[in-house]
Amino acid sequence: MAIDEHWDDVDFRILALMRDGLSDATIGRKLSRGHRTIQRRICHMMASLGVSGRFALGLKVAELNLLAGQDATGHARELTGLRQ
Repeated sequence: MAIDEHWDDVDFRILALMRDGLSDATIGRKLSRGHRTIQRRICHMMASLGVSGRFALGLKVAELNLLAGQDATGHARELTGLRQ
């Protein structure tokens, strides 16, 4: 159970936007991609982490601390002045 080497910045931006509660369609609009593309990428992330649902994906992402220091744009919080 490891992060696939094919994960890219868009995947982490999707995760950050999911964390913020956005729907697949809204995420797609924000990232200039179709909602089905977003759904496929989420399914790929779930498969690569060995989880079977969005909630489990969120838990695994938190457990692995994959979004530490990033906001929804994928930029480090320290650089934007945003802190949790």
